[in-house]
Amino acid sequence: MRIIDYYNYIMTAACVLSCAAAVVISKKKNTNEGRVSDLSDKTTHILLAVIMGIATFLRLFLLGNIPNGLQQDEASIGYEAFALAKYGVDRNGYAYPVHPLAFGSGGNSELMIYLNMISVKLFGTGIVKLRLLPAILGIATVFVFFFVLKEIFSASTFAGKKNTLSIVGTAFLAVCPWHVILSRWSLDSNIMPFLQVIGLYTFLVALRKRTAKSFALSAALLAIAMYGYGAGTMIIPMFIVIACIYALIKGILNVKELLISGLVFMIIFMPLFLFYAVNYLGLPEIVTDHFCINKLTATRSGEVFLTLDSSLPGKLLNNLKVLGLVLTVGNDEDMLCHFYPGYATLFEFTFPVTFIGLFVVFRDFVKGLKRKAQEDAEYLCKNAAFAAFLIANVILSIAVETDISRMVTLFIPLIYAFIRGFDFIISNSKKLAIALLTVIMLADISFVKDYFTDFNSNVISIFMPTYGDAIARAYEIAGDDRQIYSTYEGLSAPFIVALYYTDYDPVVFNETVEYYDDEAMFRTAKNFGNFIFADIPENFDAPEYVNTVFVVASSEVSLFENKGNYIVENMGGYSVVHKE
Repeated sequence: MRIIDYYNYIMTAACVLSCAAAVVISKKKNTNEGRVSDLSDKTTHILLAVIMGIATFLRLFLLGNIPNGLQQDEASIGYEAFALAKYGVDRNGYAYPVHPLAFGSGGNSELMIYLNMISVKLFGTGIVKLRLLPAILGIATVFVFFFVLKEIFSASTFAGKKNTLSIVGTAFLAVCPWHVILSRWSLDSNIMPFLQVIGLYTFLVALRKRTAKSFALSAALLAIAMYGYGAGTMIIPMFIVIACIYALIKGILNVKELLISGLVFMIIFMPLFLFYAVNYLGLPEIVTDHFCINKLTATRSGEVFLTLDSSLPGKLLNNLKVLGLVLTVGNDEDMLCHFYPGYATLFEFTFPVTFIGLFVVFRDFVKGLKRKAQEDAEYLCKNAAFAAFLIANVILSIAVETDISRMVTLFIPLIYAFIRGFDFIISNSKKLAIALLTVIMLADISFVKDYFTDFNSNVISIFMPTYGDAIARAYEIAGDDRQIYSTYEGLSAPFIVALYYTDYDPVVFNETVEYYDDEAMFRTAKNFGNFIFADIPENFDAPEYVNTVFVVASSEVSLFENKGNYIVENMGGYSVVHKE
């Protein structure tokens, strides 16, 4: 085992003991040990600037090199953005679709694609440019989260600790392994935390202001978040229903404000609603030269949702197991692009503190339902907003075959729960609270060292380093006249990486592409134009391949030795092989 593994075991035990000690101390009467004075506004602003500097560094340093390479979904998002920016159609020939087909079953965030389309128009293509959007929004998430926490910790319940708790929570998010890793690559779900916190912030402000305009603004931003990721279309409506019913019960929201907000939400959501109606209710496609609401070639409902058959009990148990792991030490069966072993997800040893916080959050949630008076109504509704996200994510995690990307909206409310647990500890023992922050800081130093020195070695099969450079060089040599034959070794959907790295014409692609299976959940191209994606043919030295440019894995280069006058251009893991 590594040092971090031993550290996690020891610190988990330490956190359990610290939580137990805080509970014991809380039972004692007349204790003054936990009383703390809040940070001054000046100190808070200085610390916030330092935290934002750290958050910025962790999300931008070596952004184009770590992760090294380009994952297939990144390439898909980048290519769709390029195609729409330069040609006005996606790779399937649709003009500005509400939800691009991507691999055939959708899956790519329309909001991520269209924001990247603007980036392509302004700055062009490239790995750093493609990853800047989630990185910048990741930094912004940390900043907005500070104000989210100040909104709730301004309540008298927290005895004047709003600055202290807000700074601790913001710092935790800034260095959190889950959020650092998420912010550094362009998966469609990776902008969802920003959409979540900005929508949550405006909702909390609306609970304070209690005006129709403020609730309508919150509804508008939550509706925009529906375009951020597929799981959001399930999580956000559940959040709205739970949070709004709670606010109605507490008298913070009235029926008029609810109706106005609902109308605003539906107007913004309507294009996506029509997309679901076309694909799931049998409405015809809406195809024009200016926008499209198109049918998918395959749907993912059978893959994602649990089915009512003999497999249901086993799948339910597995989902509960995955949820339990994510809530505690992290799920090591997740893809390595989502976490770094030893540092999943909010650090492996913090869950005892988080569980204390979860107890407090749901205690107050239930308390608010029982209490008829208006005492602390605003705080209780704000706390219920976080609880609503937690409840919605638990329901989703049980109902679908989930993974860390589909549970992306779970972790912001989990961090809130951690801060509630930290508040419980610091309220009873400042020494225990300082010790907790110290062990988190040491773990983060270790995470930063390991991530920036070793992460790439763990994700070679996912980000396919040097393949994009090799396929781009092959196209530079071959142009549109000579055949390009690409290996499949160590690759996943290499055709989409080729499209992105070569800035290939999407019209030509759509006219010439041949898929391995047109009706597959994830369509992968066998060939398009002068590109072929398959195993290298055994008779590669036959006359028919004399003008072919090959892209091969390092393990395949030896096949070409002593087989004629081949030129080998080594790009690292992949090489370009061709004759003059």
